[in-house]
Amino acid sequence: MQLLLRILGLNLLAHVGTRLPSSLARAISSLALIAANLLPIKAVIDGSLGLGDVFVLYWLENLVVYVFTIIKLLTVEPADRGVAGFFALHYGIFTFVHGVFAFILAGFSGWFLGGWFYWLAVVGALLASHLLSLGLNWFGRGECRVATPTRVAAFPYPRMLVMHGAVIVGAMLVFDPHPESNEVTAVAILCGAKAAIDLTFHLIERFLNRSTPIRGASA
Repeated sequence: MQLLLRILGLNLLAHVGTRLPSSLARAISSLALIAANLLPIKAVIDGSLGLGDVFVLYWLENLVVYVFTIIKLLTVEPADRGVAGFFALHYGIFTFVHGVFAFILAGFSGWFLGGWFYWLAVVGALLASHLLSLGLNWFGRGECRVATPTRVAAFPYPRMLVMHGAVIVGAMLVFDPHPESNEVTAVAILCGAKAAIDLTFHLIERFLNRSTPIRGASA
């Protein structure tokens, strides 16, 4: 575990997590998640990001969730490589399919409206929120000692339902003969629903994985 912490650069976050009350660590990671999800909502409302941007940005975050979940499955105590392998294959297939549809729908909707600044800001914020939670909660607060592999593998799937909804709603918007009247509202609602689901399951995961911090996690 110590080697993985060093490779990921999470030593400092894990060290801080061992010294924070669980409620404060949970609040910090929750606020980071909310802030990261507000960025695409604001960008969609003010026209800085379009439908194609949202599809691909959320798919990229899905890749982050996929990788971080595999990390959790390999560091949970005791680890279950069978569950990790099944998750990697099963969730990976769904992620690949969603990626194909995300890029197809992005193409039909005119590709991307947002500049590199918005893309880097949103991707950076979403990645930072997941890194923060992994360092503070999973390693620092010792959630890896009380979580079960099956529970860890189950948590990413609700957000996959959001991706399913995105594909369906997106297809309706792309082929709507008058999309300008409802696209911004529909995409903003989709972003809001995704943010609410993310926060809800983030808090549920923290509640189920309550534990004491791992002393010396920064060694």
